[in-house]
Amino acid sequence: MNIQKFTLGMYKSNCYIVYENQDAIIIDPGYESAEVVAFIDDQKLNIKGIYITHGHIDHVGGVKQLKSLYNTKVFAPLKDKIWFIKSDYNRLGYDIPVDHFIEENYTLTLGNHEFKVIETPGHSAGGTVLCALNSLLCFSGDTLFFETIGRTDLPFSSFEDIQSSILKLYKMLPNQTKLYPGHGRPTTIGHEKKFNMFVREK
Repeated sequence: MNIQKFTLGMYKSNCYIVYENQDAIIIDPGYESAEVVAFIDDQKLNIKGIYITHGHIDHVGGVKQLKSLYNTKVFAPLKDKIWFIKSDYNRLGYDIPVDHFIEENYTLTLGNHEFKVIETPGHSAGGTVLCALNSLLCFSGDTLFFETIGRTDLPFSSFEDIQSSILKLYKMLPNQTKLYPGHGRPTTIGHEKKFNMFVREK
């Protein structure tokens, strides 16, 4: 399995293309990007779906473009639905096209890999982490970053909820699990348990 990261836009959001052979999924395309499109076309990838970890503008701005170009399905968290169907919330001026609103334990398949949806409310009500458990890697959206956590001063956010969500990840994921966050550099569960000052294991 290959992972290509693109850091996009004014908020420096991470968009990931995860691919094996020619099949791929796109995670959090926050902005329209010629670079992302060129990579997909150069690699001749078959886009099997677009997955959104949560509904904020810097993670959804490129969805409409990519869905149109590659005629693919969009998967997004049900508990963040308001951000996709209310353009005054997402600030894009249009609704985000979503084919499937999904919940905890929903599974996406890419080749021989299964990605499980883990609900991690806090940064948003519907925040999620997408994990390939057998491969010990997760895409953590804006829940957990390198030595910090997602903002909780936004509509529908909660510091108590994000703490609980991160403790849930600490308990269920092995220390060596690699995290690919929505902003910044990768990290691991073990590193965050040791160094993340915002959430400590109880």
